[in-house]
Amino acid sequence: MLLPRLDLRRFFWLGVIAAIAGCRPPEQIAKYTVTKPELIDPTLTAVAPPAVAPPQQLLAAMVQAGEQSWFFKLTGDPAVVEPSRTRFLDFVKSIKFSAGTEPRPTWTLPADWEELPGNQIRLATLRFQSGGEPLEITVIPAGGTVLDNVNRWRDQVNLEPIPADELASTTESFKVDGRPCTFASLVGTRSSGGGPMGSAPFAPFAGGATSAPPPVSPKSAGPPAGGDLKYDAPKEWSTAPNNAVSVAAFEVTDGKQRVEITVSPVGGDLLSNVNRWRDQVGLPPLDIGELAKSLQKIATLGATGDYVEAVGPGDVTAAQTILGVRVDAGGGTWFIRLRGDRDLAAREKAHFEAFVKSLQFK
Repeated sequence: MLLPRLDLRRFFWLGVIAAIAGCRPPEQIAKYTVTKPELIDPTLTAVAPPAVAPPQQLLAAMVQAGEQSWFFKLTGDPAVVEPSRTRFLDFVKSIKFSAGTEPRPTWTLPADWEELPGNQIRLATLRFQSGGEPLEITVIPAGGTVLDNVNRWRDQVNLEPIPADELASTTESFKVDGRPCTFASLVGTRSSGGGPMGSAPFAPFAGGATSAPPPVSPKSAGPPAGGDLKYDAPKEWSTAPNNAVSVAAFEVTDGKQRVEITVSPVGGDLLSNVNRWRDQVGLPPLDIGELAKSLQKIATLGATGDYVEAVGPGDVTAAQTILGVRVDAGGGTWFIRLRGDRDLAAREKAHFEAFVKSLQFK
């Protein structure tokens, strides 16, 4: 039986297609060579891991003396600082304090130590050698609670803050010339711009201290010195010697009664200072809410300060009063304070307030 002509054509062309397909070479996988970008431009190589911050050790002692605390601090490479721990502690424990309401530390330095001049923030910088490396102990008056300052020190070496219930287990306590001292040895890393709490490595106060940079020139850092202040002092006030931290001082006497007025460029939080003043005149401490209710505002040094009055109880013999102003101005924190016998302080209150308002920078 013959197939139709159309079907014969179909078979013919199918055979042709099969023959062509059978003649093709097998498919090959194409390969290409591409130059890596970093071989063309070295700047395109992988980013190097960040450098590890060098270790840092901080030795710090806080001695509570009168209205101020005194800070003695040493920082540097642990390989140099740790071997100097005993020398640091022996020095701190040898310190004596002058008498009076504003005790000032005094010392006798080891033969191989030198004392560098202070400025309006530091009382002194003490330098000695350890393993051929120079180390410096900074001496600074400041305020703030022990916990606040320990956490500030921890921040300066990039350590996390601790709660109050860990303070005793991370510090040592002893007496320096009969005064309470808290000592901390902290090892962390050197800060290039602040630790976990974000503070700069040279934060003046919490009230506080510094990391041990070179001495700061009074003309280039910190609040203005006393010579840069202008004020109108009442004619009844007599100029008095400055204490360890004041830049201007006056006194008023009436018989056996006396009040003193000081202007000091020191730090410290307001609540801690106010509660220290209240304790000195026989009053109980305030919490932060009670403090806010007791504050008044007063203009001084081109800014607005917080003004508080602490008057001793009426049934106390030789009752005392403290009038205190804290203000942030001129690149620093200032305290203007009147302290003395309650009756004379009440008489001088208006003079004190006028004096505070007259203070300004030249």
